[in-house]
Amino acid sequence: MRNRKSLRLIVTLMLLALLAAGCGNGNNNNGQAQGTAGASPNAEQPAEDVTLTFWHHYSTASAEEKTLKEVLIPKFEAEHPNIRVNAVSFPWDQLHQKLQIGASAGELPDVARLDIIWVPELQANDMLVALDEKFDDFAEVSKELLAGPLSTAVIGAHTYALPLNTNTKVLFWNEKMFKEAGLNQAPATMDEFFAALPKLKDKFPQSWGFGEPALRGWNVLPWLWSNGGDVLSPDNTTAQGYLNGAASVEIATKLQQAFSQGLITGFKPGDTPVTEGHAKDVYGMMAEGPWAFAQFTDQFKEFKPMAASFPAGKGGSVQVLGGEDIGILSKEHPEESWEFVKFMVSEAAEVEMGKVGQIPVNLKAMEHPDIKAISYFAPFLEQLTTSKARPPVSAWPQIDDVLNDAFMQIFLQKADVQKTLDGAAQQIDDLLNA
Repeated sequence: MRNRKSLRLIVTLMLLALLAAGCGNGNNNNGQAQGTAGASPNAEQPAEDVTLTFWHHYSTASAEEKTLKEVLIPKFEAEHPNIRVNAVSFPWDQLHQKLQIGASAGELPDVARLDIIWVPELQANDMLVALDEKFDDFAEVSKELLAGPLSTAVIGAHTYALPLNTNTKVLFWNEKMFKEAGLNQAPATMDEFFAALPKLKDKFPQSWGFGEPALRGWNVLPWLWSNGGDVLSPDNTTAQGYLNGAASVEIATKLQQAFSQGLITGFKPGDTPVTEGHAKDVYGMMAEGPWAFAQFTDQFKEFKPMAASFPAGKGGSVQVLGGEDIGILSKEHPEESWEFVKFMVSEAAEVEMGKVGQIPVNLKAMEHPDIKAISYFAPFLEQLTTSKARPPVSAWPQIDDVLNDAFMQIFLQKADVQKTLDGAAQQIDDLLNA
């Protein structure tokens, strides 16, 4: 009996030993981890803390930047405890310049909010990560976004950014000024627009009929397009016969005459900012985007903004397609940057930005009750059906400078319109062929 008990004890001890050995030598090395104070070589390590730099040009005049810093970034950081976001704001033109300088100096952000027209230039300078090539879930993320805005970041075979928002401009008209000037509604045509300007001036001698904040492509293209003109040929190879063509010269001359008669201003140093001036009866009309409504709500609560389609000319009512993309420039933290990009184009983030005037591109956000309740989006959505994108050429930022210089000469120096646009067209062709 004793021998049987001893035998059973020996067998039991052998089985226990074998079981312990099997557990201790498995592929996950748990036995080694339990027997030592240090972590095993294959154990999952805690995610490294990372701080991303995000350069943007969200408006400080409305609630855009506040929403970014006080709502979106805290939410993202709460969902990603190992990632912090340092958001740095720049004015639109300074951000573009900062990116250009940063490319040469090797000091770029991890992520940036980009005007859609900058993407070809930045891609040509090898500054942007090809998202569809880098991230396995790109297709899943991108299918949740509007195809049109998404196409603004497609260059060749790859996609270099995701759309953040889309927009265009409409005509704002000051109902109080119009009524006092004997005008009952916004001008529907170019002829009605130019006829309304002197009537507004006669009633309000210290004001102007129309406020235009700048003379870049964003500002002058709608006038050229709506009058049947253009800057470049349809294949974007030349400006000859387009920028200096009859339709472009005609509308530029009409605008020059209106400026010389004191009917248009807003772009000169010292002029009252256009949106502010529109609310204060300084400018009877202006062409602006949906962010203007957010600014009115935030700063001029008593003012009742009125919006209509841009005045139609020989080419119809054509405004410029705007919007921003979000791109990754980071070589050190691409995965963390991608997490932030995905968050910024998510339904939740797009709804929050929609509340402060940014038209969403996320399909679910567009159907969200909070977005559908924003009635002032309606005229912009209508105008978007006839809006055009600026030419997708890498030289566009330089072309934009040429346009600005030419129209500043036309207005401020009373330069001959045909000769000035002839010279500008040649400069643009030189840039295209460089």
